[in-house]
Amino acid sequence: MLLAVKNEARRVNYILLLIGLFVFFFGLYIFLDFEGNTNYIVMIENFGLSIVLIHVFINFLIASLSAVMVTFSIINFNLTKVEPKGSNAIPFLTFIFGLLTFGCTGCVVAFFSAVGIAFSPIIFPQGNMIWKIIALLFVIIGFIWIMYSIEHTTCRPKELKEK
Repeated sequence: MLLAVKNEARRVNYILLLIGLFVFFFGLYIFLDFEGNTNYIVMIENFGLSIVLIHVFINFLIASLSAVMVTFSIINFNLTKVEPKGSNAIPFLTFIFGLLTFGCTGCVVAFFSAVGIAFSPIIFPQGNMIWKIIALLFVIIGFIWIMYSIEHTTCRPKELKEK
C-alpha cells in the first residue's frame, strides 16, 4: 500500500499540498524559536551560530517529516477511505508540545493559569534544544508509525485513474 501512496504522491496536487504543509510546519517552528528566543540574531549572540543552525536543521526535519506524514495520510485516506490511527494528530501534538515547552513563555503561563496550573516552563541551555530534540523524536516515532500503518492497511485501494 505504501508504494501506491508514494506513486500517488507524484501528482501535482499532492506535491503542492506537501510543499504547503512543509512551509506551514516550518513557519510554526520558526515562530516558536522567535517566541522563545526573540530572533535568530539574538540566538546567535547568546548561543553561537552552530546552535542556531542546529535549531533550524531540526525545524527542517520536523517540518519535512510532518508534511510527509499528513500528505501520505491524506493520500491513503483518498485511496482506501481508511485513515491511519493518529496520522494527523501527531504533527499537531508535537506543535502543542513545542508551544508548551520551548515556545512562548508568556503564552504558556497564561494557558496554564487559565486551567489552574501554576508553573512556567524551565528554560534549558542552548535555547531549549533538549525540548526540540524530544519533539523531533516524537515526530520520528510518529513517522515510523504512520508509514507502518499505511503499509499494513487492510483495505484494497480503489482503482487509480490513469491520466
